[in-house]
Amino acid sequence: MRLLLLALLLIPSFTFAQITIVSETPRYVTVTQRECEMREVYVENKLGGSLLGGIIGAAIGNQIGGGSGKDIATVLGAITGTNVGRTRAENRGRIEYREICHNVETQVQKGKYVTMSYQGKTHTIVVD
Repeated sequence: MRLLLLALLLIPSFTFAQITIVSETPRYVTVTQRECEMREVYVENKLGGSLLGGIIGAAIGNQIGGGSGKDIATVLGAITGTNVGRTRAENRGRIEYREICHNVETQVQKGKYVTMSYQGKTHTIVVD
């Protein structure tokens, strides 16, 4: 104990520098979250109806006429069948439930920036 007191008496006096807080600013970070929800979706099957209608129409048209008339009837049957098939398919769609997702970004405060003055210089640190 005496040694400590003697050491303090022999050490020249210290001047402690003051730290002055200049400003505090909130620190924000961006957080991304994926949000999903189930939605009803109306699904049409136009391609299947058109394709099936075209095949049936071509087969029926092929039964009509003879020679080049048969070829024309086949083509007209395919065109008509495609249109009829597409129209029927539009009226026979179905409802499905699908998961629809999207990203949501939000700003969240996480700590703060602290600017301080120490020995004539300015320093900024992050405090969580």
